[in-house]
Order: sequence, then structure tokens, then C-alpha cells
Amino acid sequence: MAKVSSIPSRLKLSSDSSKQLQFLSQRLNLRRNIICRLAIGRSLRDPESVKSISPKDNDGFEFNRYTLTGDLDNIYRAMIVQHEGERIDDKVYFSTFLRNHIERGIYVLHKEYQRINSPVDFFAELIKLDRVHQYDPDQEAN
Repeated sequence: MAKVSSIPSRLKLSSDSSKQLQFLSQRLNLRRNIICRLAIGRSLRDPESVKSISPKDNDGFEFNRYTLTGDLDNIYRAMIVQHEGERIDDKVYFSTFLRNHIERGIYVLHKEYQRINSPVDFFAELIKLDRVHQYDPDQEAN
């Protein structure tokens, strides 16, 4: 008899996050899973842990693990473990930590988009955020 895996392979977002995700998807003309990936990255910029985030419900969009992280699941997990500064069991990595990063990230991206209200300016702002922490070998030499 085959052993059934207890590692979660699907997660559901809250209804509020799903509404914000749909809004961003329409405004930015991107698939929802791509915006979820942007949300994870945006959430990882916040040094606060996501373990205490408790979404109101599970009534929103459902995603399977591969759709969200693809072949890079181990990379996403490593980034989240690094962010938390502790080991994370695989059972809670996906269903709790990854989900909470998506929830927090969507909230922040939605808020930023509403402030900016332009796809071009929104992406320009995301690029600026990324540039703040780029490595500059010339500055290291000084």
C-alpha cells in the first residue's frame, strides 16, 4: 500500500487577499501566481516574522505548490528559513509561512499600487526598492 504524503501541496488565500490579488492581476496584466511571487519577495523585505499572521478565512483563491514556486521551491524555502532565522518543518513552511508571506505581500503591493495608481510607476517603484540593496564592489573597496 502506497504511503500518502502529509506534505501540503495546496493552499488557500483569504477572501480579502484574493480580492486584492484579482485587482492587481487586472491592473498589472499579470497572472495571479506571478503576483504571488512578487508578494513573497515584497514581504521578505519586512524583517518581521510572519508566523503570527492569522488570515481571517480560507475562502479565497486556491493554488497548488508547483504553480507558486515551480522548480524553485527549495529556493523559496531557503529564503523563508533565512528570514525567520530558524528551522521550519516542511508541513508548516508551505501552508503557514509561504501563505503568510503571500498574504502580507499582497496587502503591501495593493496598498502601494493604490498610492501610485499606474502600472509603469508601480514597477519603477519596485525596481527602486530592489536597487537599494544592490551590491556595489566600488563602495566595498573604499
